[in-house]
Parts: sequence; structure tokens; C-alpha cells
Amino acid sequence: MARRPCLWRVSLTLASLVLVPQLAWSALAITPPQLHPDPGGIIVTEVRSSLSSHSRWSVRLVYWEPGQPEPTPAAGEVSPRFFGLEAGGRQVIRARVQNKSAYHRVLVEQLPDQEGLGQGLAFRFRFSLPVYRQAQEPVAFRPSLPATPGCHPFKNPEPLAVRLLLSSDLQGPLTLLPGETTELCRSTQTALQP
Repeated sequence: MARRPCLWRVSLTLASLVLVPQLAWSALAITPPQLHPDPGGIIVTEVRSSLSSHSRWSVRLVYWEPGQPEPTPAAGEVSPRFFGLEAGGRQVIRARVQNKSAYHRVLVEQLPDQEGLGQGLAFRFRFSLPVYRQAQEPVAFRPSLPATPGCHPFKNPEPLAVRLLLSSDLQGPLTLLPGETTELCRSTQTALQP
């Protein structure tokens, strides 16, 4: 006799798929969410906990490169490297990048609660904050693509990172680094404008 999954397990799985994105947004409020270094290579951001209990976090500075499968540690300094936040608590994070010609990300990652280890399912959050090279980035850019449906190759032609302005029938990444290539996919044929 085949076993049927318990209804409560199916409901819990569906609820977690819906709630996880909302939980992630509510875990930390980050100001500003995207950064650029000052002339000395310093970046500053503040995080505020929206969790209802104490949480522990780590901070890393990594390179931001196209198609990067795993974050590569970047030369620089981060302060604090580890910190704890009470409910509603705030923490200022500072980092100094050494290579100001490269793009970076600041990774803020939740550490596991020692008391909760081994007690079942636990969500942990990771926030990846882009660090642009200049204050003007990302530059707004509207790509010129064929009006036919399907996927079309696109390469960022600008010397700066761009934020793509995509029409509602286009899907693809919204931010591209200089020279980065991707595919932008059009779901329906757009009427050609005279």
C-alpha cells in the first residue's frame, strides 16, 4: 500500500515557499542597500534587525564578477567581522576596499543559533550588497533588441555597470557589469513602432 504524504507536511512546505521571501526582507533593514567607496576606499552601511529575537551575523568582502559560482574573498578590511543584534538592534558596518578598480559585494550572513542546532528546520539569511566603483553606477540603460519572441544575446556596451530598463515582455537580469553578457528573453512579439 502506497503511503500518502501527511497533509500538514504538504501545507508546511507550501507555506515555507510563500513565506521565505517575505521573511528574508523582514530579517534586516539595510541603509543604503547599494554602495560605492569614497575616495579613501571606505564604504559604510547600517543594518537594523527586524527579527523578534537575538541574532548573530558575519560580514565578508568579496569580489563581484560575472558568472561567479562562489564568492571569492577580496583584499580589504571589514568592521565588525562578527556582531550580534537584539530585536530592533542596529549595527553600522564599515569596509575598506583595496582594489577600487574592481567591483565588490558585502555579504552579511546570519550565523546559526547554538541553542537551535539539531532541532529541525531553521532559516538563515544571506544579504549580498553590491559595491559599485563610482557613485554614478548603475547607469540606466534601455537595450535595443529584436521585436521577435525568444531569447536574444545582449552584452553591456558601457564602461560602467548598468541597470537595464526592460519592457514588461522582457525577462533577464537587471544589473550587468561592464562587458558582461546575458540573454534577454521576450515572451510575446512586440508591435513595431513607426
